[in-house]
Amino acid sequence: MSLKQNKKNYREKNKIYYIAIGGLTVAVSLIYYLLLASNEGNTEKADALIEKSKHQTLDEIIRLAKNNSPEFWAHFQEQYPEFRKKILELNANLKVSELIFCAYIFLGFTTKDIAKYTFKAVQTIKNNKNNLRKRLNVPAQDDTTLWLRKKLEE
Repeated sequence: MSLKQNKKNYREKNKIYYIAIGGLTVAVSLIYYLLLASNEGNTEKADALIEKSKHQTLDEIIRLAKNNSPEFWAHFQEQYPEFRKKILELNANLKVSELIFCAYIFLGFTTKDIAKYTFKAVQTIKNNKNNLRKRLNVPAQDDTTLWLRKKLEE
């Protein structure tokens, strides 16, 4: 074999190696990209499922509140595990009925809604709200719902 022939064979072998390495690099990159895209999709799907579950749980809590269900307080505490602890830090002497009342307020129910769902007079709920404001030291100029949510986020 001549020197020219050897160089030609050497170049062809190198060409094949370069093509093979290039093809392998592209294949690995493609597989990596597909796996990464697949995992991101799964993460987004998982996040969406978690958000949907939270929304359904909140809907269930609101349904239980509207039905004045005895299960309301237990489900509320599951969804908001720190609520009771934080509210009792504001006043350790609150009764369970007052804690439940606070939960209704925290969820954004109006005085009329609470009266309707708990089968009490609107005036009774107003009195309960005023008594609660005093027991929690809510400033007169503050909205009870907003004040309560702010305090519980701290």
